[in-house]
Parts: sequence; structure tokens; C-alpha cells
Amino acid sequence: MGMTKQARVPAFARGVLSLALLCAMSDAAAAQPNNPRAADAQALFDQGRAAVEARDCARAIPLFRKSQETYPARGTLFNLAQCEAELGRIASATQHYKELLTQLTPGDPRLPITQQRITELEPRLPRLVLELAQGAPAPAELLLDRAPLPQASVGSELPVDPGDHVLVVRWADGRQTETRVSLPEGVRKDVRLEPPPAAAAPPPAPVPAAVQAPSPPPDAPSTPPSSGRRTLAFVIGGVGAAALGGSLITGGLALGTKGDLEEECPTPSRCSDDGMSLSSRGQTLTTVSSVLGAVGLVGLGAGVVLLLTAPEQGTSVALTPAILPGGGGALLRSRF
Repeated sequence: MGMTKQARVPAFARGVLSLALLCAMSDAAAAQPNNPRAADAQALFDQGRAAVEARDCARAIPLFRKSQETYPARGTLFNLAQCEAELGRIASATQHYKELLTQLTPGDPRLPITQQRITELEPRLPRLVLELAQGAPAPAELLLDRAPLPQASVGSELPVDPGDHVLVVRWADGRQTETRVSLPEGVRKDVRLEPPPAAAAPPPAPVPAAVQAPSPPPDAPSTPPSSGRRTLAFVIGGVGAAALGGSLITGGLALGTKGDLEEECPTPSRCSDDGMSLSSRGQTLTTVSSVLGAVGLVGLGAGVVLLLTAPEQGTSVALTPAILPGGGGALLRSRF
């Protein structure tokens, strides 16, 4: 029993020292008792301290962080680093101890403890090294466990907490890689950053069988290529012939109107109202006859060209002259 008591005394002394340090009042709250933000930070600090006394650093850490964000204080930062080190978050604890080291003054009892903790933790730090592959473009964004990393992180050693981490790298062209990294204490691991190959264009989708055009039967007679051309030639030629017929009719009407106009208007100064109407009608008929004649000639010409370029055996084509209003023309005659 005596040996047991001697073994328990040092452990008890260490526990009293740790508890005294963890339960220290927030420096900012003590210095600013009437500041609302300092009061809020002190309340969060007290809740975190109660969690530490209950040996629940996992619950105390977010309370200390929120207190430090509300109103920074050296006591809060010291307690936060203590809890992080207790849970094995070595990189986070080392970062906060180093931050605290710049704020402590000589004679502060926390100064030697902070220096000692940094010396103890640094050899245990896992380090992640990000290296850019040769010829690879610089990434546009780096995320470690969803937290952004600066571009200067590439090529340098990043102290990280032990455990599993997810590294996401994004490039400007939209490509992305996601790497899972597991780091135990004191291990240095290199990760090469290289964008994935550009995705190839997908092949065209096959046409469903129901949409494909059915192939003709092997013994089905093929339609001669000249048949369609001949049909088109006769259609266009027929339109031209009809236009020429209309031109002849309107031309004849224009000639008849001219005879009546001479009776009603022997001289321009002695023209009746009926004569003026006949004059306007004659001009209209003459214009229509000319337009129809031109359309007819063009239609016949196109029909002839199509027919002559694809003649069929047993078909004869001939052009015959024709007298048309206002000039001459040609008529198409075909015999089968």
C-alpha cells in the first residue's frame, strides 16, 4: 500500500497542475468585465472548462474555439491547445501553441509549458507534401478535408493531424481529382498532383433497328434514274406550255381591245370614258401576256434541258417554232 501511495502522489500532482491550467480564467474577460463580447466569450469558456472537468475534450474544443472567435484570449487559446493535444490532434495543437508563444510575456507560468509542449509534439507531426507532376498545369483550387489550401502549399510540407484525410484538386478546365491519404504520427507522405486525362467524346449512339430504312428486296427492279428526271421535265414543260397558252389568249384579247379602242378613241383628245377603260384594260392584258410568255419560254427551256439530259430509248423529242404575241418562240413535241 505504501508503494501505491507513492505512485499516486506524482500523478495527483500532475492532475492538479493540469486542472489549474485548464481552469484559468479567460484573460480578456478578466481585463474587460463590462464588454458584452468578452462576457459572451467568458460564458463559452466556462462551458468548455466544465466539459474538461468532465474529461470530455471533444465537447470542450468547439466551445473554446467559439469563445476564441468571439473574443480572443491567451487563456482560451492555451486550453484549446491542451485539449487538441489530449485528443491526438497534433498539428492543430502545435499551431495553437506556436500562436500562443508569440503572445506570452516573460514570467508567464504558461510560457515554459508551451515551449515544452511544442518540443514534444513536433517530432510526432505527420507531414503532407504536394508535388506538381512534370508538365502538369498548376491547380486552380486545393481542398484538404473541405478546407481551402493556399497555392503556396504546392511543394511545401504541410503539418496535418494523424488519421485519414481527403485531398481534392481542381483545375481551370473543370477536371478534378480526389485522393484519400492516411497519415500516422511522424510520417512524411508525398502526393503527386496531376489532372486526369481529358474525357474522349462518346461514340454516336446506334440507330434503333425500327428507325433504319428498310432495304429493298434483292430481286426488286430498281427505278431508272432517268425516269424521275423525265417526269420533272414534262411537269416543268407542261407548266411552260400552259403559260404560253395563257399568253396567246391574253394576247388575242389585247388585240381585240385595241380594235375597240380605235373606235372609241379616234384621237387622244376625243376619247370617251369607255375608251379610257378599254385603254387601261388593253395595257393590263398586254402586260399579262408578256409575263406569261416569258414564264412559258423559261419553263419550256428548262423542261427541254432536263429531258435531253436523260433521254430514254423509244422516246423522241423535237422543238418546233411558234409565233407568239410580241415575238417568236418554240414548242416542245415528244413522241413515245
